[in-house]
Amino acid sequence: MIKRSLLLLLPFAAFLCLTDIRAENNASIVRIQKDITFLASEECEGRGVQTKGIEKAADYIANTFKEAGLKPGGVEGTWFQPFSIAGGNATLGETNTATLRGPADQTTDLKMGKDFNVSGLSGTGKVNADVVFVGYGITDADKKYDDYKDIDVGGKWVVVIRKAPRAESKTEAMYPTNDPKNSLVYKIENATQHRAAGVIFVSDRATAKDTDDLMDFNYTSRGGAGEFPVLHFKRAVLETMLAGSEAKKLSDIEDLIDKESKPQSIALKNWKISGQTMVKRTIIQAKNVVGVLEGAGPLANETVIIGGHYDHLGRGEVGSLAKKEDAKLIHFGADDNGSGTTGVLELARRFGAIKNRQGRRIVFMAFSGEERGLVGSAHYANKEPLFPLKDTVFMLNLDMIGRLRPDNKTNLDALEVGGTGTAEGLDAMIMKLNEKYKFQLKKSPGGMGPSDHASFYPKQIPVFFFFTGLHPQYHRPSDTLETLNIEGLKKVVDICEDIILEVSTQPQRPKYLKVAGGLNPGSRAAVPSIRFQPGNYNDAEEKGVLVGDVTEGGPAEKGGLKKDDFIVEIAGRKVKDMDGYMAAMSLQKAGQPVEFTVDRAGKKVKITITPQ
Repeated sequence: MIKRSLLLLLPFAAFLCLTDIRAENNASIVRIQKDITFLASEECEGRGVQTKGIEKAADYIANTFKEAGLKPGGVEGTWFQPFSIAGGNATLGETNTATLRGPADQTTDLKMGKDFNVSGLSGTGKVNADVVFVGYGITDADKKYDDYKDIDVGGKWVVVIRKAPRAESKTEAMYPTNDPKNSLVYKIENATQHRAAGVIFVSDRATAKDTDDLMDFNYTSRGGAGEFPVLHFKRAVLETMLAGSEAKKLSDIEDLIDKESKPQSIALKNWKISGQTMVKRTIIQAKNVVGVLEGAGPLANETVIIGGHYDHLGRGEVGSLAKKEDAKLIHFGADDNGSGTTGVLELARRFGAIKNRQGRRIVFMAFSGEERGLVGSAHYANKEPLFPLKDTVFMLNLDMIGRLRPDNKTNLDALEVGGTGTAEGLDAMIMKLNEKYKFQLKKSPGGMGPSDHASFYPKQIPVFFFFTGLHPQYHRPSDTLETLNIEGLKKVVDICEDIILEVSTQPQRPKYLKVAGGLNPGSRAAVPSIRFQPGNYNDAEEKGVLVGDVTEGGPAEKGGLKKDDFIVEIAGRKVKDMDGYMAAMSLQKAGQPVEFTVDRAGKKVKITITPQ
């Protein structure tokens, strides 16, 4: 009789369990809907860094963290980590000069636009100092290469060659094109760390070609600013200073570095440069929002970061792809990245609700300034890590997870996951967990990419990047709440919860692996733009780079590029993926026509586009 009663109760117990699951699913959907509705509302004004609405979004995130049971993880016991962003386009002021003083006390006033230009990355300042040539301006402990080794540059000008050794070689380049060490920004930051007073760039010989064109100020004026003057000299000016040194010719130095992979830095004795720059730049005050769940047990001092950026484009800030007539409308940013921010909030609630949780500390971060070049996450990773990076074992980044759609071939929900090769076992982990969720996974092993995880991976922190794909509403006012798949967003959050649970509790920290791949956002400012939207950032299409859309009135549209074209060649250089695209475009110059070859419905078509 007892056994029979138990058997009768089993279906009822199963029904109760299923009812609880459904209730929690519904509650989660309600919470997600509430969060994303607010973040993508008119009240938040598109969360542009120059709007009042982003302050409301930051307060909402902080309050949600508090209600979830997190502790403030920001500066001085607050929820916030303040930082500054260089606003809009910089403009040149009245006084911008450069004068050489040579060994015989002779002086030469250089002419701006002919002998030198001020870099758009320059700060305002005046420097009269000695000059040191520091090759490519790279410091890399892994490769045991350091252009600054055994040479004092404190308080001096440093002259730096653009790019890196053997940059034009497809097989022997010291760094792939998308590596940050090729970027102007990296070279300025490295010079800053070595206490230089100013930076003078000269073009590498491949970029210089026959005319050795100077970089236009506007070429990089949307990037972050240096703390000191940054100039670009013609190679001939540097050759004048090298003439009396042991090195003699710049091309000989480049040959030697390429051949031996050893720095050839040298103080340019008896030469001084007096330079003054005046750059007018708006400074925007921004802040990351940080909440913490402390760990417990033997793993408590290690950290897992869950992040996503909450800023967007406001009323058509830098990066908008809107038509001219829509440019000043609110860019609601429901998917980009209201969806990722909502995912971070929901995960904070779920983990905050776990009683007596054991495992690693979990830090929940909503970054600002991502749309301006990963500024907020870079500030955390490079300047002010609030928790030791050496004890940070993993970073999970959610960016645009609100548009889950069926894969065209399998009809399964298509989810892109970057970083699967950044630590031992990550690929196997995601594959095992996906047995439950049955996503059609599009995996990318690399740890770089056009989002905030790229600030952490260079610090030898394994990463995951979740993304449900680009769409025609990207960076436009039409990225609204109505376009989202809320249940799909929850499904992405569910698998992320399982990943974090495993990573935060497994006894061994994920073992970092170095792997190439991904689009380096740090190089965006240095690459001329044709204003088009790639069809996919992560897939390496053997056919070329898929054109997802083109900006109305932009160079791509004017040149005849069309949606669904595949870009296969740029200026005769073959292009297979976004890495190849960036490599080819880095050799081009704004304002100069470039021949593109596209595959259009199986036919090769040549078009000419003038990048900006």
